Amino acid sequence: MAVAAIKWRVHERVEEIIWYGDTHNDASLMWKGVSYAHGKDRLGQPIVWSGSCLHHQKDQSYPQLKRYLIWMMETLRTLLVTPVERVCLIMDLSDHSNANMDWPFVKTFIKFLEAYYPECLGLCVVYNGPWWFSGVWKLISPLLDPVVASKVQFASKPDALLKFIDPQELLESRGGLDKYAYEYVKPQAEENKLMFDSEGRLAASAALDKVREQFVQATREWTDAKEGGDDDAFARASRERKELSDKYRLAAEEKDKYTRARHFYTRTGVLADGKVNWSKVQHHKE
Repeated sequence: MAVAAIKWRVHERVEEIIWYGDTHNDASLMWKGVSYAHGKDRLGQPIVWSGSCLHHQKDQSYPQLKRYLIWMMETLRTLLVTPVERVCLIMDLSDHSNANMDWPFVKTFIKFLEAYYPECLGLCVVYNGPWWFSGVWKLISPLLDPVVASKVQFASKPDALLKFIDPQELLESRGGLDKYAYEYVKPQAEENKLMFDSEGRLAASAALDKVREQFVQATREWTDAKEGGDDDAFARASRERKELSDKYRLAAEEKDKYTRARHFYTRTGVLADGKVNWSKVQHHKE
């Protein structure tokens, strides 16, 4: 699976998508807010709100839609802060109609989840589906990996969402206290100037490579100690490996500044210096 995923990333030019960011996405997808992250669920997982009524297959080409999906997946990864490793997806079917159905996109999304972004989904809540959606679910569910299918829950009313999301984190439009409404923030002049600092990029890459080598060596010592039954050496190696893991994350975030275009969540201040702060854009009812 790992080799297939690497080949796929090369074929789809994922690093190029990361480099150019949302500036190369279909503008209508960004302005409408077909999908966006905001707030966190009761497990601390970022919430991705996806309103199906905003999606119309003919509004953009399939390649553009696929590019947007890859960009969204890659961007969401920057919003995961240790120990959180997954997201909560709210499939909002309010005002959904047959005109919003897009089977090629559904199949692509399922394929991405299972093959290229495994275990990135912590929970999927299908909210406020029309009466006939049960028939659609019967068609979709056999396509899902059993592990993915087990993470799907259904909520028909706002109160049901409170089982998964705290009132302070739930949008007011869905029965919560957060008055936030999505509004796209355009790219800013010179926001990506670091990406053209070749010396800084090389230095960041070298620093990341150095920590990677140290982590690999620490992992070898960790496995040797485990196999050898040396509990003290295993404990020391575990601590060192954890410290290097944290250093590797910081080094990767530093390199990101030179290889990843700034995006909506950096412009709004939600993501800064590797930390996520949703209060930057949250507005609660008094």
